[in-house]
Amino acid sequence: MYEMVSDSFKELNSFITKEHDLRICILDNNNVQFCTQHEKYFPVDKIYGYYDLILVPGWVYAEIAQSEHLLQYISSIPQQLLYLDEETDYLPLVDYHDLKLMKVFANASSPGSKPHRYLKKQIQEAESGRVDIDDEWIGNYYKNGFDSKEEGIIKKNAGETSILALAFLLVHHYGNKIKQISISTSDFAVVEIKKKIMDYSSKHNLLNVPTINPISFLSTDVLLARAFRMGMIGETELIYLRKSTHRKRVICIVRNNDSTVVPVDTVMETEDFLQLLKGNESYDIIF
Repeated sequence: MYEMVSDSFKELNSFITKEHDLRICILDNNNVQFCTQHEKYFPVDKIYGYYDLILVPGWVYAEIAQSEHLLQYISSIPQQLLYLDEETDYLPLVDYHDLKLMKVFANASSPGSKPHRYLKKQIQEAESGRVDIDDEWIGNYYKNGFDSKEEGIIKKNAGETSILALAFLLVHHYGNKIKQISISTSDFAVVEIKKKIMDYSSKHNLLNVPTINPISFLSTDVLLARAFRMGMIGETELIYLRKSTHRKRVICIVRNNDSTVVPVDTVMETEDFLQLLKGNESYDIIF
């Protein structure tokens, strides 16, 4: 493939290579929508001021761009904000190895899903040598591998795949330049898919990503717990905001005094979630 370098990738590469211990946040449409709807509780400086760099993949931007209000919200983020195009900005992160990127994309989607099946076939044909990889394969993947919604402008689960692929590609390419990558999403599917990518990468030596890696999740429950701790919201606001998300499942750990931990992955009603935050136990909300 022709090694085209876009202006957005040049800007990304310049920013990361001259820094160290970078804290990066990758946005998903669902959390942007939640924060925008409740902006008085989640002002951009409080939510994103912790990070050095905010990234928005192209297919996430396509969803955000459906609302002028959402665009205005993310445009007001005070940190460095970059939009990355999957067709031009992902390949440089694997040194233009098309087959490697194909496998990253394939594992960044649910097993058995349409996107996964689409790329699995492409990968098999490329590895057999029967078919050369087309220069337009990334665009064709997003065009033909995902089901359309909203008059074909938006592709179902395309943003999720783009986010997970980008997070792993950044760690692979930039290594210890990056201290933390927080994926700002409330889509539980990303938790299992992240495990799937790690398992495949470790088994097949796909990416240079350590087992203990810097990829975490900034879900709405994480946002609510942080806002409650910081005094940005009280009990009444927390109950209202969490119930508005229709969230019930929680992934967290509760720490004991003897340094052991209790892992929790369960349905938790909002009143019980509040009691966890108010209690004396030391806890970390994972998702």
